[in-house]
Amino acid sequence: MRRIRVLLIVALAIIVALAATGCGGNQATSGQGSATSGSSSSSGTMAKQPEFVWRMQVIHNTGQSDFEQNKQTAEKIYKATNGRLKIEVHPNGTFASSMEAFQAAGDGVFEMLSSWPIYAKGIDYAFVPLGTGNLTMDAHDKWVWVYEAGGWDLLQKAFDKINLKLLAVEIWGTEVLMANQPFKSIEEMKGKKMRTSDPRLLEKNGVAAITMPLEEVFTAMSTGAVDMAEFGNLDWNKGIGLTDVAKYGIWPDFWNVHFITTVVVNKNAWNKLPPDIQQIVEMAFQSDELKHWTRSQYRSAITMKELEKSGKMQFVRMPEEQFIKLREQMYEIEQEDIKKYGGLTAEVYQSLYKFMEDWYPYKDIARWWGWGLTPEQQLGYQPKK
Repeated sequence: MRRIRVLLIVALAIIVALAATGCGGNQATSGQGSATSGSSSSSGTMAKQPEFVWRMQVIHNTGQSDFEQNKQTAEKIYKATNGRLKIEVHPNGTFASSMEAFQAAGDGVFEMLSSWPIYAKGIDYAFVPLGTGNLTMDAHDKWVWVYEAGGWDLLQKAFDKINLKLLAVEIWGTEVLMANQPFKSIEEMKGKKMRTSDPRLLEKNGVAAITMPLEEVFTAMSTGAVDMAEFGNLDWNKGIGLTDVAKYGIWPDFWNVHFITTVVVNKNAWNKLPPDIQQIVEMAFQSDELKHWTRSQYRSAITMKELEKSGKMQFVRMPEEQFIKLREQMYEIEQEDIKKYGGLTAEVYQSLYKFMEDWYPYKDIARWWGWGLTPEQQLGYQPKK
């Protein structure tokens, strides 16, 4: 009996070993076959080489966190598609200047672009209210408008004119003004030269507003060609050297409020992708939209603390009372633009007005409990200095 039991155990072990060997051989054959064909298998084997290779130009330089974030998103897409789509991320100016990049992407000079749509205003003026504006909504408001009240469709309608598909909308945190004087009001800025993306309200109030692309801003500020410059959040300005040539950082951002960066792709390249890869690309870039905001804002807070501690910069905030009159002026400017440009520009402004009329009363009554309190009152204790 004992001998029979031993024989049965040995036989069972042989059967199990053979079964395991057979399964392993089938898996290896399947994986090698799909790798040879250049595509991934259902088991997740990486392709030997990508089926699609896209070049992506971003508005950022290699040393900035936004550049690294786009590289990380591209890497996630590469892994999620099992190596079928590779997106090569390149810094600003690689294939086209910042002012010409949208048109170049639409023409197929490269496949993808992440940049500020205001740079495409020469194609349609509607890109101005779609991407920026003096005394406009904050980031929270704009996200609601984009995703819930028609903003996305209007952006795509504008990009249709340049053969571009909208993939994601990054809304920037508050900008800070770089200056060598502690301006407390727009009155004090009269006669001064300011680099800005949207000169309309400044010009109406006697400020010499100068529009220039990213590539020229540091030189203009460091040589005194301009007295002040707005460009991005504090961490971003540190990345392009503006905090090294300015004594003051000034808030609140009324000149280019929570502007929008869009991620777009050439439609011809997009249409060549199979539906599953298209879905992965959209999900990947849209899932990182909020991370762009959180990362830039927290890094800006740390940067401010470091600059204050080193004594390199001081930070001031303008009194808000002046913005009541200035917002009324801005509305008049917007009405002039509607009459001048009509078309999509008028459609965008009407969408924004309708949204703000619905949204602002709710936003006001539902505002955060700590609104208007000091940082110490919000904390509930005195922090260590």
